[in-house]
Amino acid sequence: MEATQKSKLIIVLFLLGALLVGGLAYMGMYATGQEHVSIINEKIASQGGRVTTITVVPVDESPFEKSGKGNTIYKITYEKDGKTLTAWYRSINHSSIIKEEEAWILPR
Repeated sequence: MEATQKSKLIIVLFLLGALLVGGLAYMGMYATGQEHVSIINEKIASQGGRVTTITVVPVDESPFEKSGKGNTIYKITYEKDGKTLTAWYRSINHSSIIKEEEAWILPR
């Protein structure tokens, strides 16, 4: 095999490997997001509510004082007993060592 063919083959294999790793990372992040939505729905249902919207927000727009790169903060709007309420959930993403513990802030 010529050197030019060998280098082209190496480049193609590298690109295919990068695409495979990128695809696996995307699927992992998608699965984690779906798991968080499921946890949120279960928690709100256990409180007697029904989720209407789930929004990802930055830490400075949330009531949590701390959050790491390994956390996602969700603002949850839900209905309970004819009232619209807001809850907050700080999840763990498993993507970073810089993270705070999972936490909920629920209205009383």
